[in-house]
Amino acid sequence: MQLLRFGLVLSALFVASDAFAADAANGQRLAEARCVTCHRVGTDRPRVIADAPPFDLIARKFALDPGALAFSMLDPHPRMNVTLTRREAEDIAAYINTLAK
Repeated sequence: MQLLRFGLVLSALFVASDAFAADAANGQRLAEARCVTCHRVGTDRPRVIADAPPFDLIARKFALDPGALAFSMLDPHPRMNVTLTRREAEDIAAYINTLAK
């Protein structure tokens, strides 16, 4: 009986981790809607603010730790006038991480 209970708990953890996984596709939509004012999100769009790094550069910087990137977006710099939820920051970080080369 305890083995069955352990199996159910373990299964629930795997399902929960998939349910809470960051959504890179949603992150791309959010980035294209909110971040393009300053950052070059795609390769075909110019940056509006010259000193705002493009996403591919940010991706390389945070390639090993996208969680740190998501955390940094929750406490944005003064020029960033976008407030993100934790989920939105995780999704955008997941999208940015796909750009790491």
